[in-house]
Amino acid sequence: MVLKNEPLSKHSSFKIGGNADFFIEIPNEKALVICLENIAAERYMVLGSGSNVLFSDKGYKGVIIKLTREFRNVEVFQEKILVGAGAEVQHVLNIALKNSLVGLECVAGIPGTVGAAVYGNVGTKSEWIGALVENVEIYKNTKKERLNREQINFSYRKSSLEKCVIVRVEFLLKKDTKNDSLSKIYDSIHKRLQRQPLDMPSAGSIFKNPVGYSAGKLIEEVGLKGLHVGGAKISNKHGNFIVNTGQATSKDVLTLIDIVKEKINFKFNIALETEVKIINGK
Repeated sequence: MVLKNEPLSKHSSFKIGGNADFFIEIPNEKALVICLENIAAERYMVLGSGSNVLFSDKGYKGVIIKLTREFRNVEVFQEKILVGAGAEVQHVLNIALKNSLVGLECVAGIPGTVGAAVYGNVGTKSEWIGALVENVEIYKNTKKERLNREQINFSYRKSSLEKCVIVRVEFLLKKDTKNDSLSKIYDSIHKRLQRQPLDMPSAGSIFKNPVGYSAGKLIEEVGLKGLHVGGAKISNKHGNFIVNTGQATSKDVLTLIDIVKEKINFKFNIALETEVKIINGK
């Protein structure tokens, strides 16, 4: 399916963003190759569930690609799970639990697709999804490659999987012998519900945690919780969340980001780095 001038606010958990020139849903690899052959000279990006992005108010001049259908398949082979990049992380976690496989507890409660999660190496402060990756299938232009774990660099909220299209990921998990994975998951989700403003549109954590610090606590210490610009507001519940109170624009959010960076740098001499992916417009 190809859509023209598609509002990106419909495809972002922030509910913010102008129109994309083209929005294309790709159901299988054959269609993906055809798409990549035809847009090789165009600006494009692959979008997961839109849970960690801030689109420009000006929209996106180029092509947004969303992987669907075949890219949502999940297959289990003993202690390995082969997952399409378009599958939802929580769906994969549920399948792992049904097959008594553990390891993915670190992503409990985190929204998004597997491709985006692996690309951004999501997880908790101490455990990341990248540690479970056995190999990744990607496309560079129209050429398909398979990268094993040793060929991929994972670090805090980052990977070396740039300038490519992730299509499939194989995870190596472990059999649950202690039967304690559910309690870990419930504990993780409970903490998120208690600490995070999940009842309002946001993009999750705005800033990465500096080494040895919590970005949310730093923001709280400089008294910025509750500060708002236009329709964007730093959550009263968690300092590292900016929420859309109803009519927020990308400009509103970016202004708050700049204010936070300036205040934290001035008081603590710490340069905060954004975790949310900021997508420039025209």
